[in-house]
Amino acid sequence: MPEYLIIDGYNAISKIKELEDKKDISLEASRMYFIKMLSDFTHRNRTFDKIIVVFDSKERGLGVSRESYGGVEVLFATNDKDADGVIVDLLRDASDKDRIKVASDDNFVRNHARVYGSGVIAIKELRAIIMLKKRKGNSKIAKDKDMGDIKRESINAELRKHWRLE
Repeated sequence: MPEYLIIDGYNAISKIKELEDKKDISLEASRMYFIKMLSDFTHRNRTFDKIIVVFDSKERGLGVSRESYGGVEVLFATNDKDADGVIVDLLRDASDKDRIKVASDDNFVRNHARVYGSGVIAIKELRAIIMLKKRKGNSKIAKDKDMGDIKRESINAELRKHWRLE
């Protein structure tokens, strides 16, 4: 049975700090960084057969425009339907054999996901899943021994002097 992850795109961008920070550059930069994160995740981890991210768009037209980035399908809802509606349509049209998880903090989306028998993931949980994190004990880099309080204080004192904090 195929397993899909459907993500409420702008909902995720507004809740994941690394993506929110990119919005200072532009919304597109934030979107592309998010897509890259998801693409990197799909290359590292085969948890989902397909990841679909749905964004709202101000584009005129009917239906949905689609783009694909390395195993991540990106849908842009055009002005006739918002991203939440597109996600609900995807859930309604899915096969009973498809296993779907929906990542969103939007109650409308979450409630519809439950109605259609899909799993729900909070954006905080999504972030933890897709972010590159070092696992404790698996690092090949040797851990330094504790420097000791005296050496640490000496370094801190030197830095305070250098930065003219003393």
